[in-house]
Amino acid sequence: MLSSLKSASLRSVGCAVALSWFGLAIPQALAAEQRDLSVIGAWKLTSVLDSADVSGLDDEEASKLIGTVLKISKNHVRIGDHVCGSPDFAVISGDREEYIRRRAHSSAENLGLPSPVTSIHISCAYVYKKSPDMLVLNWQGVFFDAVRQQAKHRN
Repeated sequence: MLSSLKSASLRSVGCAVALSWFGLAIPQALAAEQRDLSVIGAWKLTSVLDSADVSGLDDEEASKLIGTVLKISKNHVRIGDHVCGSPDFAVISGDREEYIRRRAHSSAENLGLPSPVTSIHISCAYVYKKSPDMLVLNWQGVFFDAVRQQAKHRN
């Protein structure tokens, strides 16, 4: 009887260790698999916030994009005349400062993002949620503020 109690006790400890290990691993695995479709819609670029250490746009090119509408749908992303296909809407969350430095090679100081930051991959760019109606777009290493455009109602 004592040996069966020891055996049961060891199984319980083993299960607890396994569950705690999986308990830590599962949320990380799920986080990589989450999708956020709440960014689908039209977003107007309102200002240039900052740029990465190396970016694909100079200041003049970035400024010309102010007023451009970013259109995000389930099938494609359009930024002005540039069209990208198949957004996956994969979500990654992390500490604002560390995430922006490591993933975007920039500082979060001028972006006005919450911490933790939520990043959503939209095929050719990343967006970071500020609020339900405000995003930061990382387009070619330049960060833009974007405001959701309300759908126009037809009478």
